[in-house]
Amino acid sequence: MKKILLILMAMFAFGWQNVRAQDGIKIVTNHPDFKVKVTRCVASGKTVIIDMTLNNVGDTDVEGLNVWGGARSEAYDDEGNIYKAKSIKIKVANYKDYTTNSYSFNIPAGVPMKLSVSIDGVSQSAESIARLKICLYCKAWTVGCDFDKPLRISNIPISRE
Repeated sequence: MKKILLILMAMFAFGWQNVRAQDGIKIVTNHPDFKVKVTRCVASGKTVIIDMTLNNVGDTDVEGLNVWGGARSEAYDDEGNIYKAKSIKIKVANYKDYTTNSYSFNIPAGVPMKLSVSIDGVSQSAESIARLKICLYCKAWTVGCDFDKPLRISNIPISRE
């Protein structure tokens, strides 16, 4: 009986930590109709992949959202390391390859779009991405690096296998 109680308490404690870690992610999109949700952050060796969905919750379609990897975007891990330039690559939806260049795409109202960010060279002892800045540009929403309003995501826990 004591073993079962201990097991249940351990499961509850570990489950509570996971919930708190998920709740700790902070996302700043700089526009009320632009919503972002991190769906996965997983590491394999020194490469971290962060998957997310971008959503236009407004009433009208938004055309010409540009997203950059490479030198315009940057990431910091919880150990104080910085990653930029060729370390950060992006991939939109089911496009074939990750790139340090830009993708331009439309976000129809109410239709989520996939965005994946690959960060190379991440320390294997890092437990989270403390801050991720994704440089984007959207004239319709006046958001992006050109407006000094990048997409910022903080406190992304890294899952390691």
